Amino acid sequence: MGLVKKKAGAAPSGPAAPDAQADPLADPLADPLAALEDADASVRRDAAHGLGHAAPPGAVAALARRLEAEGDAGVREAILTALARIATGEAAAALLPFLDREDAALRNGVLESLQQMPAEVAAPALLPLLGHADPDLRIFAVQGLGGLAHPGRADWLAAVMERDADVNVGLAAVEALAEAGSPEALSSLETLARRFPDDPFVAFAVDAARSSFRGG
Repeated sequence: MGLVKKKAGAAPSGPAAPDAQADPLADPLADPLAALEDADASVRRDAAHGLGHAAPPGAVAALARRLEAEGDAGVREAILTALARIATGEAAAALLPFLDREDAALRNGVLESLQQMPAEVAAPALLPLLGHADPDLRIFAVQGLGGLAHPGRADWLAAVMERDADVNVGLAAVEALAEAGSPEALSSLETLARRFPDDPFVAFAVDAARSSFRGG
């Protein structure tokens, strides 16, 4: 049998060369902290979801930084969900500065994330805000605390109604108390009514809460 000349460029005989391994840096999620800054919103969203399930050191700070600059609603939601899943004191504290923003959707999202955390994590972050000089922040704290299933909730709301000098903060506490279904603080409603006897909004809110606790 005659010899057969090999074709030019043909692969040499022998075991096939293994395929080159994919460059790990080509995967935008190989480093989820870096992926939070990717130009693609879907990559940032996936990175936030991943960090919520497995948070390496620095994850909370990176998520908070991204939330500061993030304009995509889906990515924002993913970041808030991730911080709620991480559910540490650091994560709760990282959310608090966003309660002072003009963006109502962001504020509401932050409150929901705090309320999704265990009460023993969220409450220590929110309680100091009850003494803040800004009544709006005190209102947000009342709203956040009102949504926590914590044994101290009724006492916190009662203290607000009995002591806070801003009528709107007191009204927020009445609303939170009614939504939480905490009739044990009923006497504090009466205290609030006595503190602001000439305010029709207080009279209406207290009467409505009183009726709900007493079954109409």
